[in-house]
This record gives sequence, C-alpha cells and structure tokens, in this order.
Amino acid sequence: MRFLSVFVLSLFSIAAAAQDGPAKLLVLRVASNRLSPQDLTELTGQVTAKLSKYPNYQLLPVPSEDPMDMLVDAGCVELDSGCLATIGKQRGADRVLYTEVTEKAGRYQILLRFVDVKTKETQSPEGEAETQQKAGQAMAVAIEKVLGPEPVKEPALSRVEISSEPLGAEVYLDGEFVGLTPVSLKLKAGSYGVKLVKVGYQGMAFPLVVEEGKPVSRSVALEVVTVPVAPPVAPPRETESVSTPFYKTWWFWTAIGATVVGVSTAAYVLSRPGASKTLGSSVFTADPSKAPLDILLQQ
Repeated sequence: MRFLSVFVLSLFSIAAAAQDGPAKLLVLRVASNRLSPQDLTELTGQVTAKLSKYPNYQLLPVPSEDPMDMLVDAGCVELDSGCLATIGKQRGADRVLYTEVTEKAGRYQILLRFVDVKTKETQSPEGEAETQQKAGQAMAVAIEKVLGPEPVKEPALSRVEISSEPLGAEVYLDGEFVGLTPVSLKLKAGSYGVKLVKVGYQGMAFPLVVEEGKPVSRSVALEVVTVPVAPPVAPPRETESVSTPFYKTWWFWTAIGATVVGVSTAAYVLSRPGASKTLGSSVFTADPSKAPLDILLQQ
C-alpha cells in the first residue's frame, strides 16, 4: 500500500512538471455533517493557505456552491473520482481537492480526495483530530502526504551597489574581500559590516542594513591620508674662536704688577738718606708674602 502511494505521488509530480507552468488546482469547500457553515469556511481557508505555499500549483477561486450542489449540476450520483474530475474539467482545473470532515465517537476524521482531472488518478490520505480546533492541523498533515513537505521559501535577494570616490577601493563584507569599487552584490536581508581600503587614503567602515527585496546604493568619499611634515632642522653653528686681548690675560697683569712693585721699591730705597745711586743685583723670592722685600739692593 505504501509503495502504491509513493507511485501515485510520483505520477502526480511528473504530471505537474509536464505543465507549461503551475498546475491549476480547484479546491472545493470543506464538507461536514456536524460543523457549522462558519467552521467550514474557516477550515476551507486553512486548506487554501496551506496549498498556496506550493509553487507548483495555481489555486483557482473556491466555488461558493456546496459540493453536493455541484455534484447535482455535474449529473453525478456521488462525489467519486469520476465526478470530481468532471467538476474540475468544467472549471478549467488540472487537479481537484475535496475534503470531508466527519465526527465519530467524539473524534474528527479527515478524508482528502486529490484527483487528476485528465487521468482521474486519485490519492485519498486520511487524518484524525481529537478536537475541532485541531482539525485544520490534521488536514495540513494529510495534504503533505500528497504533495510532500511544505516548500521552504527562498528569501528574496536584494541588489546592493557600493561605490567610492576615487574608484578602485577594496571592499570587504564582514571581513571577506568581495571586489573593487564599484561593486554590485546580491545579499539576503540582514545587517553587514562594510570596510573600504585604498592605499593613500583613510580606511572607511560602516554598517549596512539590507531589507528583503529592497535595493541599496551606497557611495563613500575617501579622504587622503595627510602625513605631518617635520620642520627643517637648522644646521649646528660653527664655534668661532675668539682671541682674548692681551690686556685681559692673567700673565699681562702679573707682569704689570711685578713691574709696579719693583719700581716702587727702587724709588723708596733711593729716596732714603745715604742710599747709593748705583743699584746692585736684585733678588726675588718665591713667597708672595715677602714680595715687597724681593728686591734687595746690594752694594
């Protein structure tokens, strides 16, 4: 039985792929012997919402007529595969889905009939719910038995344009190199970190928020790197040799002092009574305290 279900599912998939686009699917109103019209309308909306997530199928408007009234209009005796295929053909559908909910012993039984209008091949998965509120979930599980798991919707990519002045800057997206400006990317919705690098210019980093399906354009002006220039250093000045005047030297004044002392001493000796006019030899001592006595006059 499981092999037969898989085989029939494969036939439905192949038939759907053979269409020049999504197969047209006619969903009849959910029928029940215990639920109110309002409850049936709500369950029908849950069925169509589930089926709308399958891109291989195009949903036709749900007929406002009760399925039993449609059965009579189609000249059928019961809603079997042949009758459902006839109704689908009248409405221009490729597939027909009919759902019936019955209550037995306080539990809700779900029966789906998925019919191929051309081949009249039918799949009839069943489900069960403990409460009326869970009937919609049971129908969703039964639909997946026919069409497979609900397709995961691929997020829409957004076009992102990044440019710079000047051009040719390296662009890094979350640390990964993606090209030189100008660059054009297609990104998923989210937040990214962008960094621009170019030799001779200051690097630029900024956050980038991308919303699904919305294009983003960003242009950045890079600033030139300014290198501080040190002031010129003055060359060292050459040391000028200044000659000291002879009259400021120690030896000059020492000689002058000795001369003055000698002259003064001679004048004193000559001025004494009885002093001879003839000077003898002069004697000098090395002791400064006896310097006035250094000049001795000898006969």
